Amino acid sequence: MREKWNIRLREKPWGWVLLLIVCAVLPYANTVLNGFVYDDTSQVLENQYVRSFRYLRQIFGSSVFSFTGAPSRYYRPMMTFGYLLSYKVFGLSPAGFHLVNIGLHAGIVCLLFFVTMRMFGDRMLAGGAALLFALHPIHTESVAWIAGVTDLELTFFYLLTFWFFLMLDGAGGKRLGLVYLAMMGSFALATLSKEQAVTLPFLATVFEHFYRADRGSTNWKRKVARYAPLWFLAAAYIPLRLSSLGGFVVTSNHWGLTWREILLAGIALIGQYVGKLLWPVNLCAFYVFEKSTSLLDPRVWVGGFCAILLAAGFVWLWKRAGMVSFGLIWMMVTLAPTLNPRWLGANVFAERYLYLPSAGFCWVAVWGLLGLWKACSRNMVRRRALIAVLSGIALLCTFRIVTRNRDWHDDVTLYTQTLQVSQDASLIQVNLGAAYESQGLLHEAEQEYRSVLEREPECAKCLNSLAWLLIDQSRHAEAKPLLTKAVSIDPRAVAPHLNLAIVYQKEGRMDLAEEQLRIALGVAPGNFYVHTTLATFYEQKGDASQAEAAFKRALSINPYSAQARLSLAGLYEANRRPADAVHEFQTVLQDEPGNVDAVAALQRLQASQTP
Repeated sequence: MREKWNIRLREKPWGWVLLLIVCAVLPYANTVLNGFVYDDTSQVLENQYVRSFRYLRQIFGSSVFSFTGAPSRYYRPMMTFGYLLSYKVFGLSPAGFHLVNIGLHAGIVCLLFFVTMRMFGDRMLAGGAALLFALHPIHTESVAWIAGVTDLELTFFYLLTFWFFLMLDGAGGKRLGLVYLAMMGSFALATLSKEQAVTLPFLATVFEHFYRADRGSTNWKRKVARYAPLWFLAAAYIPLRLSSLGGFVVTSNHWGLTWREILLAGIALIGQYVGKLLWPVNLCAFYVFEKSTSLLDPRVWVGGFCAILLAAGFVWLWKRAGMVSFGLIWMMVTLAPTLNPRWLGANVFAERYLYLPSAGFCWVAVWGLLGLWKACSRNMVRRRALIAVLSGIALLCTFRIVTRNRDWHDDVTLYTQTLQVSQDASLIQVNLGAAYESQGLLHEAEQEYRSVLEREPECAKCLNSLAWLLIDQSRHAEAKPLLTKAVSIDPRAVAPHLNLAIVYQKEGRMDLAEEQLRIALGVAPGNFYVHTTLATFYEQKGDASQAEAAFKRALSINPYSAQARLSLAGLYEANRRPADAVHEFQTVLQDEPGNVDAVAALQRLQASQTP
């Protein structure tokens, strides 16, 4: 029976496909029990763009956080568009969004199998590489986290593009034109998924001139014609990104790094990434970045040693197994954009950055394992031992994926687990405080905030978070110095200005409150919360026309905000405009049928108008 199954796997690719789908799906099945965590809240729950197709222009023509009015360097329209499609199918059920991630992961595993088959012509190598990719624990962040879908979308369209690129040498006539169109279409979608897509034309060029089987019999004109469309689309992507963001890189957490420090950081990061690929333990959602300032830094030594090994390994593979050496090129080229801290946010090192590059690692690793298998061909004891070891590793990887998936169950679990590995991750600890606060655990939240400030007294985000907690408890005198310090540290942060304005309002110092609101408006004129805070300010001041204008501006940014619409309806009701109030309350009920506040208000208005 076992022999028949082995023969079927060797002769029928669909047997491999079925096995790969099972191995890609089952370890991640428990993610459907997880909720929205971390960035999911802002990108899905608070993002009006994912609710309606009328926002397609904003989705594809602005940054990923444009719905907040805040500047952002990220241009990921496929992420938001994917959320929109998921919302139309599943609503706001997190299980549906997790199913999409699992499905994409399974599709990528299958694509990797077929791409590998096309490149190497070896079904065992293709199946082994795809199986290793499916079960590598380094991928849990990308699959188990809803916001990790960007790496899944990028890798899916990247591999699909490369698949069509590989087909160009066997296509002719009308079929050749269709393959070109398919290749260009999938590459366009890859660039709209994540910035790493622009590395693909370089990989295609290298493959065409040094690895493709017909390179010796193909003239230069035809070679260039195969990859030129990719370079053309990559060039077109740059002005599209510039027009959408107003610049290629809008903000960075690490502008202060010198070029020497960037080089040292890149070398150190190579060591970290190679280490995680080979030994995926102590996995963590947030790694604290510590810059390297000297060549004597142990992290730089390790990274340099890994870089030398990779270079030596490439030379060795080029001489003995030419095509396999392309795996190292794939890995390092796709990883290269993540080695410059200036191009990254707070997460300089992140496991999800390895999702696409790890395909190259899988080719090399499985080729080596197959070589070891052949070396044991005359010794069945060794072969059985190798099978036992590999089976044990596969089970351990599966177990690690299943247990790691639980980290993403909810915010408190994720942040607590992350801090166990990365204890100095202040951003995560602030987020943990916010998660406690949202659950009404105010004492625990305050403890987390104060713990961060003991370690980092200049953390503007933590100062603002603690101040907001104090404001919520009417401890305005304690909050004010924290906010004053926060705005002095980061004058362009919107939230501290808004919260300071609230404190001044409570003190009756309306002129100072308005000054802070005007500063916030200047920093972020498209920020929804700036306009709702302004509206509340004008309402308290007794300026109904200004309050109405501010509420309308807020609703033009986020028309799905029930609270803003209820506040506008309340303003109309207070100013004896019942017809306008009824219209706003009914609009709320269209979006949220059964909204208790809207229903009660309509009943109240109806009763007041009954003779």
